[in-house]
Amino acid sequence: MINRISLKKIDIPAAGNLIDDIDFICKSFGYFSQRDKKDTAGRIFRLLVKEATGRKKRGLTSDEIAEQLKLTRGAIVHHLNNFISAGLVIRERNTYRLRSQSLQKSIEEVKEDVERIFREILKIAREIDNQLGNYYR
Repeated sequence: MINRISLKKIDIPAAGNLIDDIDFICKSFGYFSQRDKKDTAGRIFRLLVKEATGRKKRGLTSDEIAEQLKLTRGAIVHHLNNFISAGLVIRERNTYRLRSQSLQKSIEEVKEDVERIFREILKIAREIDNQLGNYYR
């Protein structure tokens, strides 16, 4: 379940480049910033996406991610927590992985979370409008 999500309208990349496609999704969720000089978020996300398609599909510890990317564990955990907050990544038994068996399914589940939140918001908005005598048709 998502806690916080940010979406950005990003130009779709030219077809045929896997890294650009993964980066497009990462950027669409707001995970590339000028402060991230080492492209940490993108590198972590690419690694988790590739791990999801691997044979073991067991997830990676923050130490394994830090070692593979040659970054500090603190930097890794910071970005992982952001991915968890957006609902893209889950933590199970000290390992991190996409929330579902594929990137597409993970994004579909995030979409379902967002739609569920909007249904709840709309229900309350409708009740407020009814109490105030504002009716939308």
